[in-house]
Amino acid sequence: MSSPDWMVVAVYTALIFSMGWFLRSRRRSAADFFLAGRSMGWFPIGISVMVTMFSAVNYLAFPGEVYGHGLYVIASLPVFFLVAFPITRFWIPFFHRMRLTSAYEYLEERFDLRVRRLASGIFVVWRLFWMATALFASGRILGAVTGMPVVWIIFAGGVVATGYTFLGGIRAVMWTDVLQFFVLFGGIVLGLVYAAGNGGLGEILAVARQGGRLKPFLPFDPGFLSLDPTVRITMWSTLIGVSVAFLSRYGADQVVMQRYFTARNPDAARKGIWLNAVVSVFSLSLLALTGLALYALAMRNGNPAQPAAGALAAMIRSFPKGITGLIAAGLLAATMSSIDSGMNACSAAWITDLRPRGGANVLRRGRALTAVLGCVSISIAFMLIPLTAAAGGLFMMVNRVVNAIGSPLLALFLLGMFFRRANARGVFYGGIIGFAASILISLLVKPLALHYYAVLNLLVTLVAGLSLSRLQPYLIRRRRHG
Repeated sequence: MSSPDWMVVAVYTALIFSMGWFLRSRRRSAADFFLAGRSMGWFPIGISVMVTMFSAVNYLAFPGEVYGHGLYVIASLPVFFLVAFPITRFWIPFFHRMRLTSAYEYLEERFDLRVRRLASGIFVVWRLFWMATALFASGRILGAVTGMPVVWIIFAGGVVATGYTFLGGIRAVMWTDVLQFFVLFGGIVLGLVYAAGNGGLGEILAVARQGGRLKPFLPFDPGFLSLDPTVRITMWSTLIGVSVAFLSRYGADQVVMQRYFTARNPDAARKGIWLNAVVSVFSLSLLALTGLALYALAMRNGNPAQPAAGALAAMIRSFPKGITGLIAAGLLAATMSSIDSGMNACSAAWITDLRPRGGANVLRRGRALTAVLGCVSISIAFMLIPLTAAAGGLFMMVNRVVNAIGSPLLALFLLGMFFRRANARGVFYGGIIGFAASILISLLVKPLALHYYAVLNLLVTLVAGLSLSRLQPYLIRRRRHG
């Protein structure tokens, strides 16, 4: 990158760190550090939820999927609105009135402390791997753009995100998310404009159609309607599997649910979720167009076999001075928005659920744990290269491994909210079985549609929890008459 590009990145980094420092003076208590005094409005909530879930994984994997396979993946976009209905209708009113810090406090009220700690432990493991994946994805693409070693980019991004989260807590996280959204969105729009500049959108679509990248729509692919669960992506696997993954994200993930708890009222949280749905669909649609532009560029250059990451890096490097820096800053924004939210949420879960201790040092412990979690996520990111290769690439790993781990967590909430006969012992051991089975299924079961991993893992946990809950009274009676 040129000097103006590095200047853009430096200014962006200094700005978000300054926001963390400025908001530091407003952080007077642990409630403010984790919940922003329950004073946030719908706009920062909606943007923060969107940016938190929109990491460099999306920036790289979504265009890469379109670049390599076509538009199959955009069938998932309506799911944002499908899932927003139950979340705004049931989840937000149900949990907001409890005035929780950690969503998993509910599981102790419904079941017992063991179930609460199990859920919180699953969440921490899940989010640590998600944060590491986001760091790895940004390091991979920024390394190709800047020429810097991937290890140094991972380290720098993790340190900056840890720094301002350590200083400002959730308030700094959410307001920097708003800033990062505009940087991220501006980078996507400018990148797409310059990518389409040579031949226009018409040429991009024509080249994409000729190369089969407008499938399954143009030409229509009958296999997209297949009921075969081994087909890589179908309409059914997308609608069902992505719905489960998104319900896990919006209905069982402390990172997102913590934003509901920061809302000044339930209406602000509901409006925020609908805003998140609209902005997410629009942004991912632009990334899908970016994937088509990448394919057209590769075909124009006579290099159709070029990997998606390489094509994206080459396109970004070809932009005018300053634009490349803005897109690099957008990639950093996408990454740090996931890291900062994950660290603050994991810290809240650990202190509230796993190691709850009162006293005046709660705030100090929260800040210290934020720093520790940042170091752990950086370390895991360094180890993801062989795991990504074994899973078949970044998009495959996210859908098979990272997203699927959230299904057992969703099952625990569903068992508590909708199954009266579920009991503490059955749900606890069912959750352990489901979590272990989910990891094995995600790593070992290969002839299965990508999005069905989340569904299968959810079903295993639900069946285990309900079955063990039903068996417990029978076992107790046998023991008594033993």
